[in-house]
Amino acid sequence: MKKLLVLMTCLMTFGGAAFADTDNSLIAAANMPVAPQVSSTGSSITVPQPIRASLNQCFDTISMSSEQLFYLTMAALNNMHFKIKEVQSKTGTILFQAYSREFVITIADKGANRTFIKILPADSNYTFSPSLVQNIFGFLKANSETKVNIL
Repeated sequence: MKKLLVLMTCLMTFGGAAFADTDNSLIAAANMPVAPQVSSTGSSITVPQPIRASLNQCFDTISMSSEQLFYLTMAALNNMHFKIKEVQSKTGTILFQAYSREFVITIADKGANRTFIKILPADSNYTFSPSLVQNIFGFLKANSETKVNIL
């Protein structure tokens, strides 16, 4: 009985949200009902849907070494004026903030000068424009022929 009481107390105390810095305005905006729009003929009603990225749009394979892709990815984030919050070069991960949302980039070597890159939202909420990820991939592919000079 004592263990159950301690367990219930811990759950009530620490069972809150996983992220302390959750932006409540984004949650409220995502849950806000949208008024339907009637076409000019008045016969059909269309309800606008939020833009959602799919998991298939969030990863790609690029022909360059993982170390070069890691540095080029940081250059891409800097070029697009995103805030880099954390860099872990040993594991190949980058945490960055774009449009008040956090994203995690994972870079993994596939061998033979091919590297796998994945860009996922940190909160697993895929209601964001896929163009954010596609712009980063476009920058990386456009500059994949550039040689990086590591100092």
